[in-house]
Amino acid sequence: MKIPFRHSILAGALALASVAPAVAAPGDGHGQGQGRAHGKSRVHNVTYVFKGTWNAATGLTVTRGNAHARKAGLVGEDLQFDLSAARLVVADTDGSGDLTPADVKDGDRVVIKARLPRRDPGVQPYGARMLVDQSNPAGPAPDAD
Repeated sequence: MKIPFRHSILAGALALASVAPAVAAPGDGHGQGQGRAHGKSRVHNVTYVFKGTWNAATGLTVTRGNAHARKAGLVGEDLQFDLSAARLVVADTDGSGDLTPADVKDGDRVVIKARLPRRDPGVQPYGARMLVDQSNPAGPAPDAD
């Protein structure tokens, strides 16, 4: 059976009208709604790894770092860190029975990890996630006899 020309035009117009709202909606159906361009509007945090010498007065004198630390230009700088929420891997050098930032002595070689924004680390003091003292490594727990 042959379809008249005017009916085929009407069917084509209806098909295009039903597709137009789907094309105009923001996002591409893959979680990229609100017109975001593949997550570029969010600040992404990455792990910065700083290696250097600890000084209680000035903080950490950074001598080496991972790619994020180097790209941010933080190697060779004195950085301050907030160690209140950091996991400390250090020997109990002051004999208090607790691992505190006071167990890290001046001149110790330390590694500090921090989660900071990728492009601009922000203002100091940085919140540290972990501090590892390489001069006074943590030993096995003493036996409680």
